[in-house]
Amino acid sequence: MRTSKAIRVKYSPVFEEQLKQLREAIKERDSKFHKQLLKAIEREKDNLLIDMHRGIQIPKGQIPKEYVGEYGVSNLWKINLPDYWRMIYTIVGNEFEIISVLLEFMNHDEYNRKLGYRKK
Repeated sequence: MRTSKAIRVKYSPVFEEQLKQLREAIKERDSKFHKQLLKAIEREKDNLLIDMHRGIQIPKGQIPKEYVGEYGVSNLWKINLPDYWRMIYTIVGNEFEIISVLLEFMNHDEYNRKLGYRKK
């Protein structure tokens, strides 16, 4: 999708904290999994600058109320990451720019609980 608007990617405070913890885990444990996850997140962030609709849109009825209350989310997208992890984001914009806001990343079980696929 081509647009004349500026396209940016931004992190929620939760996402920033998760990235910080992921980077600390890499330093402390030199974990192959953590490195792979960070690399995938960074790659997908770059991909969103090219195609903001890269992910899979989550039906509006499944958007967690916490996202609506905290961020005013009216659309929600997911990108599959290695080892069944998920990155969740929303798209916002105005007449000048479109922003993909990365909300958080999580493992598959947490994703299923948060999106209502599995009971808490």
